[in-house]
Amino acid sequence: NKIIFVDLGSGQLELIKQNFSDFAIIDHHQPMPLEHELQFNPILFGFDGGFEISGAGSAFFVAKEISKKNFDLSSLAVVGAVGDIQDGSGKLIGLNSEILREAEENNLIKKEIDLRLYGRISRPLAQFLSFSSSPLIPFLTANEENCYKFLRNLGIELKIGEKWKSYSQLNAEEKQILSSALLTHLVEHGYSEQKAHFLIGEVYTLLKEKQDSPLRDAKEFATLLNSCGRNSKPEIGIQICLGDREIYYSQALSLLAEHRLLLRNSIEWVKQNGLQEFSNFYLFDAGNNIPETIVGIVAGMIFGAGIIEADKPIIAFANEEKDRIKVSGRATSELVDKGINLSKAFREVCSELDEKSLGGGHKIAAGCLIQGNEKQLFLQKLEEKLSQQFQVF
Repeated sequence: NKIIFVDLGSGQLELIKQNFSDFAIIDHHQPMPLEHELQFNPILFGFDGGFEISGAGSAFFVAKEISKKNFDLSSLAVVGAVGDIQDGSGKLIGLNSEILREAEENNLIKKEIDLRLYGRISRPLAQFLSFSSSPLIPFLTANEENCYKFLRNLGIELKIGEKWKSYSQLNAEEKQILSSALLTHLVEHGYSEQKAHFLIGEVYTLLKEKQDSPLRDAKEFATLLNSCGRNSKPEIGIQICLGDREIYYSQALSLLAEHRLLLRNSIEWVKQNGLQEFSNFYLFDAGNNIPETIVGIVAGMIFGAGIIEADKPIIAFANEEKDRIKVSGRATSELVDKGINLSKAFREVCSELDEKSLGGGHKIAAGCLIQGNEKQLFLQKLEEKLSQQFQVF
């Protein structure tokens, strides 16, 4: 039977060839300089796999070649792109924009220009603001009480009856008032107008989903699928993508609740144990206290938790099996603008370690696996790489 590697494989082609004879690869990561007949990777055709096309998008193009009837999978490809943070510039570009256009033309997705914060549908308004980490909102991020005051001062009602109101439930005038106030707030606290407007951009509504479902928003859909994978239940996410909105969907919502609780507890662990500050990054070593499957997400959330300044990337360690360490790195869009490229730094460091160390990802988020005895050497080399990136800027 043929084995198909999806969203990986191009960078591990030599290793795969050593272990498998009949396989295909559908990927968007940087490929090795080796040829394989059954490999589809848009990078080989001149596209940027970091921003223009995701693994889901690559799989979508293959599915369409199999059957034109698979156009209805375009909305899932958009969810995949958003989940891979490929809308980081405020919109989808390149091949992603072509997929989006197809989804719009078939009335599967509605694209709007709106606030791009996570949780338009699922989070109460105050949490919608207080959990913002990209961008960080001075005096509002990680300060729910200030968020309540901010919203009340704008005259926005926070409840509908006894239920907390979400952003999606605001009328057009209330959305305009909130958006304008947030932009003004950012400029007043030192953001350039250009940076402040990063708050506004494309958002994607899946029109076939119910109004109050987290699956209706592309970012929230991606998070729900992520919670399935992070909890070692990928089959549940697959069933949801195949259309289940009953048994598996209910299980996914439970996993999402568990996922959020685990994240909250992990954030608390970091707060209690603190981070080490290096010249060019912050570090926390979770050991066995945070699962390696979510340590990267926790690292990203630290920026919005008010624990540290957002002036350097965050690096996190978590124990994996066989005396290996999962390393995750997270930055902000502001740090990327200052020259930080975590994917490049991780790849370069790993190339200088032993052959079992593999690293990569994106400028803003990357990861790798190292041997347990390589911690200090990894940190030393990472300091050098990030220092060079900051100096170039």
